[in-house]
Amino acid sequence: MSLIQISAELIRRAVVDEGYAQDLRDAVEADQRALEGLAHARIAEDDLGWLTPSEWQWFAHWRQTMNGPLDKTILQHLSRAAATRYARFDLRGLVMRDQRTTKLAPEARSRETLHGLGLRWLAIEAQEFPDSIEIVNDALQYATEASWFTLRVLTSIDDERGEEVRAQLREFAAQRQLSEEIMHRWGM
Repeated sequence: MSLIQISAELIRRAVVDEGYAQDLRDAVEADQRALEGLAHARIAEDDLGWLTPSEWQWFAHWRQTMNGPLDKTILQHLSRAAATRYARFDLRGLVMRDQRTTKLAPEARSRETLHGLGLRWLAIEAQEFPDSIEIVNDALQYATEASWFTLRVLTSIDDERGEEVRAQLREFAAQRQLSEEIMHRWGM
């Protein structure tokens, strides 16, 4: 039996009640195995059925607060389930605010040499999601090193989408009188 299965009811309650969220935090802080199993261990595909997508979203944020890494299974599941604008914004924020991803982002250059799940996920999201401007808006809203990496991926696209992104960013920078240094961080 997995720790997700054992903890699913407490996680569901923690999503809607801060008291239960504190109970969950206290429980894992008191038990190193529980901390490792919930905040740091990989999530199995079999565990996905124990929580709804919104509960997984909460859990993924909770893992971050416990210094846990991004999880590929959770990210893929949430990507498939993100049907609303808010769900996509929150999911991108999960990755754009991830400490490990933000730490690796300033040196990241090409998709082939990307280290870290977060950077790979952001690169794929930027290249494959059909609404580039939505991603631009999210990256500008989060304004982290991982966000600037995402903008570099988008501005490097050599087609209409890339031109639309570059035009949007030029307009954004001009309206706010942003420096060339900021625009350089975006790959412009």
